[in-house]
Amino acid sequence: MKNRNKNRKTNRNQWGFVICVLAVGALIYSVGSLTGHGAELSKTAADILKKGSKAVFQTASDALWQRSGTKTEAQQEDVSAAEQTEELQESMEQEETLAADTNASETGSSAEDIAAVEAAAMEQNYQNILHLSAGEMAAEGWLEGELADRLFFSMEIDEALLARIDGKSYTPNEHIQLKELSYLRMLCYGMDGNTYVGEMIVNQQIKAEILAIFQELYENQYPVERMTLVDNYNADDEASMQDNNTSAFNYRTISGSNKLSNHSYGMAVDLNPKYNPYVKTASDGSTICQPADSLEYADRSKEFAYKIDENDLAYRLFTQAGFTWGGSWNSVKDYQHFEKE
Repeated sequence: MKNRNKNRKTNRNQWGFVICVLAVGALIYSVGSLTGHGAELSKTAADILKKGSKAVFQTASDALWQRSGTKTEAQQEDVSAAEQTEELQESMEQEETLAADTNASETGSSAEDIAAVEAAAMEQNYQNILHLSAGEMAAEGWLEGELADRLFFSMEIDEALLARIDGKSYTPNEHIQLKELSYLRMLCYGMDGNTYVGEMIVNQQIKAEILAIFQELYENQYPVERMTLVDNYNADDEASMQDNNTSAFNYRTISGSNKLSNHSYGMAVDLNPKYNPYVKTASDGSTICQPADSLEYADRSKEFAYKIDENDLAYRLFTQAGFTWGGSWNSVKDYQHFEKE
């Protein structure tokens, strides 16, 4: 009798433990659903519930065994079936884990392949643009990101470039040496909304500032119609301005004087000159305008496209970098002109 009471007490304890396990599993599953961590907590709940179910079966089986004193053949078969079911579940879980790992690996490889293809395409595009001449269209629309960044750079004046400028914008002199100059390759956002290759020669002292200014202008889609060396116009400043060509270095004197212009030192830039002319009132009261065909843009009280004034982005960028704007001069107005002493 004592043994029977002891067994009953043991069975009650076992059933109490099982009920607690099942309750905990159900609670975890509910918390997972409410907190958004269902996938993680549901697995934990499933493990607990599975163990709890096994405990239920084992507890019931033990109770029967304790009453009969031995396990029946049916009980043994049930135990075997339960073990086989558990093994099958574990096998399925392992297969699911393996499939998930394989899928993740394949996804990673696919992403790497796509990145490699994109990098190769960008490099090819970069090389293609490098082989274009200044003034040629580099792309329809606007370029951005790493490709655009790489297309703003400086170079020394090499033999090939010297052959282009010698006897035109550059002649040997005692004021400026070639080693003091730098060749810039840039992009400009054309007035037609497409991207063009630009070039410029400036003094080494301001190359970094000019690159930064024109890159910011490009990134803001500020229109620059053309940007090539003045040598393409045989160093004729009037012809370059009439073609609205943005340029910098040109070893020449200031118009109407014997004094060297800051362009001679590569320390000045003329931006969109056709719409932002050089304007001076002559002694007879007449207006001198350069380029000559831009007189209609001499009146700065009018509103028109490509006009540089104190609200203009180019004005802000150049003056913030320490450049002086010719439009703020008193005796003459050179609205296209930015220079640094």
